[in-house]
Amino acid sequence: MPLHWFYYSLMLCGLMSLAFSFKEAAVATPTRGCSEVERDALLGFKANVKDPSHRLASWSPQIDCCKWSGVVCKTTNNASLFGGQHVVELNLQNPNVDNEQTFHTALRGEILSPSLLNLTRLERLNLSWNDFEGTQIPQFVGSFLNLKYLELHWSNFTRGIPSQLGNLSSLRHLGLQSGWSAAPIAPRLDWLSGLSSLRYLDLTYVNLSTVSQNWLSEVNMLPSLQELYLFGCNLNHIPSSFNSHLNLSTSLEILDLDANRFSSSSLPNWLWRLTNLSLLRIDASGLIPAGISNLTRLTQLDISGNISSPLPVEIWTLNHLIRLDLAFNEMLTGPIPAAIANLSSLQSLFIPECSLSGQIPFEIGNLSSLISLDLSSNSLSGLIPTEIGKLSKLQDLDLSFNSLVSVLSEPHLANLTNLKSLSLRENSRITISLDYDWVPSFQLERIDLDSCTVGPRFPQWLRSQKSMYELSLSNTSINDILPHWFWNSSSSTFWVIDLSHNKLRGTLPSSLESMSRLQLLILSSNKLEGLVPRWPPQIMTLDLSFNDFSGPIPAKISPQIGSNFMPPYNLILSNNHINGSIPSFICKWEQLNGLDLSYNKLSGEIPKCWQKVNTNLDFIHLGNNKLTGEIPSSIGNLIGLASLHLDKNDLSGQLPLSLRNCTGLQVIDFTGNNFWGSIPTWIGQSLQQLTVLILRSNKFSGIIPSNLGELSNLQILDLANNNLSGSIPYSFGNFSAIKSTSREMEDTISIGGSISYIEYGESDSISVVTKGYEYVFSSILYLVKLIDLSNNSLTGELPATLGSLVGLQTLNMSRNFLRGRIPHTIGEMKSLETLDLSFNNLSGVIPQDLSRLTALHHLNLSYNNLSGDIPSGYQLQTLQDASIYIGNAHLCGALINKSCSNDVGNNVTKEELQKSKSQIFLSIYFGTSLGYVIGLWTVFVILLSKQNWRNLYFHLIDKVYVPFC
Repeated sequence: MPLHWFYYSLMLCGLMSLAFSFKEAAVATPTRGCSEVERDALLGFKANVKDPSHRLASWSPQIDCCKWSGVVCKTTNNASLFGGQHVVELNLQNPNVDNEQTFHTALRGEILSPSLLNLTRLERLNLSWNDFEGTQIPQFVGSFLNLKYLELHWSNFTRGIPSQLGNLSSLRHLGLQSGWSAAPIAPRLDWLSGLSSLRYLDLTYVNLSTVSQNWLSEVNMLPSLQELYLFGCNLNHIPSSFNSHLNLSTSLEILDLDANRFSSSSLPNWLWRLTNLSLLRIDASGLIPAGISNLTRLTQLDISGNISSPLPVEIWTLNHLIRLDLAFNEMLTGPIPAAIANLSSLQSLFIPECSLSGQIPFEIGNLSSLISLDLSSNSLSGLIPTEIGKLSKLQDLDLSFNSLVSVLSEPHLANLTNLKSLSLRENSRITISLDYDWVPSFQLERIDLDSCTVGPRFPQWLRSQKSMYELSLSNTSINDILPHWFWNSSSSTFWVIDLSHNKLRGTLPSSLESMSRLQLLILSSNKLEGLVPRWPPQIMTLDLSFNDFSGPIPAKISPQIGSNFMPPYNLILSNNHINGSIPSFICKWEQLNGLDLSYNKLSGEIPKCWQKVNTNLDFIHLGNNKLTGEIPSSIGNLIGLASLHLDKNDLSGQLPLSLRNCTGLQVIDFTGNNFWGSIPTWIGQSLQQLTVLILRSNKFSGIIPSNLGELSNLQILDLANNNLSGSIPYSFGNFSAIKSTSREMEDTISIGGSISYIEYGESDSISVVTKGYEYVFSSILYLVKLIDLSNNSLTGELPATLGSLVGLQTLNMSRNFLRGRIPHTIGEMKSLETLDLSFNNLSGVIPQDLSRLTALHHLNLSYNNLSGDIPSGYQLQTLQDASIYIGNAHLCGALINKSCSNDVGNNVTKEELQKSKSQIFLSIYFGTSLGYVIGLWTVFVILLSKQNWRNLYFHLIDKVYVPFC
């Protein structure tokens, strides 16, 4: 062997030995954690954020940062020989996503700190569901050149999105979805062209209004894009055609353009070139083109807006569809075609809030994969096909708000073993006919049969349902005793129970505290009796109104539920026989929104412990009880109060000054108490939101404050049956809401709300006396406009300014001491339906202008001093009741069988006739005297100027005088 071969062999062995030694050393030496630079970068980030829930508690300098929460490290190629690791992922997504704890566990402040730039190998960054506190995404984000994944979903960033994001050429996933009130703005999108590797782009709720004209061209620069989400981006333009090469045609799989307001009237043609689409969501109008058949891979189709019938037959050829959603298209009419059976893969079918009609086709039973079926809020009629019973995988069935006529029996339901939600609400001609002892094969979680016929017996089959969280059997013709087993069935899972508007009898358990999840319990309008039970610990609304409950309001909560007790938001116990006093703990409930204890037998005083923390309380109704004492001054702490009813009690005293702090008050009803003193001027100064002010039947005295006329929203003013004096303020012609014929009161105040179509609570109601009768207005309260000052001691004249109240419907000034004429301006009150001026001292003629009141159908002018001819014509022709004018001795006309003479004087009052006679006699006296003076001076002047006349005159005087001497 040559010598050089020997040296080569020796060198090769040495190298192999060295390599083996390095290998063993690498195995034996422990891998080091992240570098000091990266650790300090993360600690700098931590120092700049607020961490209220201590999510970064593990971030300690004494712990390897690769072991910190949310930090992922990886050994890179360059570090393998030396044992180093680099931070490649930072996942700080809020652990509480979209729930009530989200805000409390969010990181806040400078979430994107410049110190993070030292994480040079960072590939994935997730800061979603945190709080940037409205700051802008910093421009340096564009310097993370290795970044492949960036997710800032729901992180409360605002203002402009920086174009430096376009520097992230390796980026594959970009999520900028916003869900906060102040949406970020993308003034331009040309930076997208730099993201050649991008596959996922989510700009949901980002304001793209400034790029509405060119958004498609910019997005088309992304050749690898697979998912595009532009939901609710304020886009108003979608190109009807796209002549350039469509890069998206082969790559795009998901396109979400929903919740935009495109001005185009039809779906654009270029959509049908996206042949790789599996999901399409878009707002559109007009007809769906036949070109939709090109989207053969489509599995989810969601088109809402205003599309119209007919649907193209091609839509029924998309046999890969798993979900079809055509909701909220009011122009979508006609029947559901039988061809729907071709969609054999369909799992979800949603066509609610449209205008579909006809019967549900029996072919729907062929959709054997169907899990969810929602055809609610249409005009469907006819029978529910028994073929629905073939849908063994069906979990959710909603046919509510239709006009279906059917008897639902076991064949419809027996095979629906997976059914969890059944809603047939507001189909009044559906009868549920199930054997009393039938045991279904399913376990329902949600049952809503509102307004169907379920009774008369309470459904026994519900006893087998152990997982219900919502049950609504309101207005279902049940006339039975509420069974005791009901309160044990699903007691641990119930959230909502609505059994209202039936004829349920019996009593409730003494305590419902075991129903730990129950939030809404509505048993109103039944015949239940017994004591009011101790309510569930998490109850939000308890409505036991219109029953026969008696005894006191339960004053104590069981010790075992202790701190778990959450006071109700709405407590409605009205129209029962509840007695005793109002427990003081009620006024300490900070979360209380509405309290209605009216129409009971409660006595004692109103609690005096109302706190400033009761800012949510906006509705109090304590009327029609036996309450005594004064209004507590602490009620002025309820600054959120909108409606206060204390009517028909035995309350007394003056109105507390503190009430002026309740500046949001819209309704005050203090009818039928013993309040005294003058009407406070602060009502007109501080309570500028008042729409209803009723102080009827009290002991108020003094003058009516003129500044009440400054209440621009006031629609109902009732001060009748008091001891008020003075004149009617001229400012009453300034009521802006009554001067208008429009509906000024936008929303009737209510207590309660709704949960998944179940409305709970009640609207504000007011008892109003009009046309001589007492009426209760509730849902149409906002339509009522009334002024009633009757049965006081008011004097003076009717202000002519009242004529400007063209929206007023009822005006009652009867039983006062008003005098003077009826102003002719009253003819301008074109909405007036009731006018009562009886029992006053009004005089003069009845103005012919009354005949212009075309809405008038109740008039009373009796017992005044009116005179002259009763006017006729137009609306007055319909009021042919002589009692309208009784007690006016000087009125005449055919209606009261008293003729008027042809003399002009018959059309004037007694005072006017007397005045006219006086003027005639005065004219005679004045004319005679003036003639005598002028004649005397004429003779005197002639005698002075003509001597021969003067001599003749005195000569004749001498002749006359001599015989008398």
